[in-house]
Amino acid sequence: MLVVDDNALPRHAARAMLAESSEFTLCGEAVSGTEAIELIPKLKPDLVLMDVHMGGFDGPEVARRVLQGTPGLKIVAWTVSDASDDLLRMIQAGCVGYVLKDVGPQELHRALNAAVKNENPVPRKMIPAVLKRLAPQAQSPKAAQISLSSRELQILRGLARGFTTKRLSADFGLAVNSVESYQKTLYRKLNVSSRGEAVSAALKLGLISLSDL
Repeated sequence: MLVVDDNALPRHAARAMLAESSEFTLCGEAVSGTEAIELIPKLKPDLVLMDVHMGGFDGPEVARRVLQGTPGLKIVAWTVSDASDDLLRMIQAGCVGYVLKDVGPQELHRALNAAVKNENPVPRKMIPAVLKRLAPQAQSPKAAQISLSSRELQILRGLARGFTTKRLSADFGLAVNSVESYQKTLYRKLNVSSRGEAVSAALKLGLISLSDL
């Protein structure tokens, strides 16, 4: 994993967390977006933990540039900003998750694990504001064309609350691959490709409400 931050303190915190982890190995640190763009092709990390606001190239610009050459790379934003604009910019640039720096080591570790498992860790408190922003932009079928089973609606509401695949599996007594199958079906029916788009489209269609968040 590569850590990208122009502030030394977060890099030290990440280094300390990774030193106690058996799942992640630190392969390097970058002190700017420019250095990250140079290091990623050389170090070939599987995962990048990256600040949003940096001098020179900021997080979204770095993400766009490096993902053009390494599309399979997973980038998780790590920031003090809880502004919905910043979250949207990072996700739209291709980041798979967004973690606030005020979380503890265990929560950061869980977020990194979720990203590796193709989940999308995002602070739950930020979801309503982001979805309200996304709802007018959602391109989705007409409500009359959508038919969801009761189980699919349960999964959809769980996604809206930010629950992980593992949490949904435990809550509903389903195998993880069954939850993933339901999720793929939901994406297909809603004509979307991500959790955020699915929830935004469902809100717009009235399949769920803000009280489900």
